[in-house]
Amino acid sequence: MMYAEKIEEFFRGYRSYPGVIYFPPAQAANNDNTVRRIYEISRKLKSLSPDELKSELISVKPIPRQKSIGGGKVFIGHGRSQLWARVQLFLQDDLKLKTVTFESESRTSETIVNILEEFLNESSFAVLIMTAEDETSDGKIRPRQNVIHEAGLFQGRLGFDKVVILKQMETEDFSNIAGLQYIPFSKDNIEQCFYELQRKLKKSGMI
Repeated sequence: MMYAEKIEEFFRGYRSYPGVIYFPPAQAANNDNTVRRIYEISRKLKSLSPDELKSELISVKPIPRQKSIGGGKVFIGHGRSQLWARVQLFLQDDLKLKTVTFESESRTSETIVNILEEFLNESSFAVLIMTAEDETSDGKIRPRQNVIHEAGLFQGRLGFDKVVILKQMETEDFSNIAGLQYIPFSKDNIEQCFYELQRKLKKSGMI
């Protein structure tokens, strides 16, 4: 590894030096403080013994988050569309899974926070149905915001592999969905998702 106090010195030598770590100019050239800090950290790392370096790496390694195993039920999150009822019938009648939804029982005296916490504790898997319902200022149609919120909650609790998004193709993409896996369906043909949804449930160990 090569160390340099000034960015110009670094760039002069990096091509001919074996094992060099290269920081692109766009990331470092305009920030002298960043370059100086990298240099200081590099010097400290170089002075550590192998055991000390190992100890430092362990101390900064993130602790894996404990994923909830839940209570074995499948949460179904949805907007105003009644398509969720078809998904519930498929899960309950065909796959023999227990489900939980906001319609499962009367909750008029409970706060939304308590209700969601109960759902998070009861569920081992979540299905979020995103249908085109709310029109934006530029004329596009997005899913209900509560469904997007619930997707994030359950992904954080159960993990990405235990949350499936069923997305109506007419629905506007929301931020970050490009990096997530979802099952598309057109218009009201939500049954198009059932085969892939069953595969996801089987892979996760739910069936």
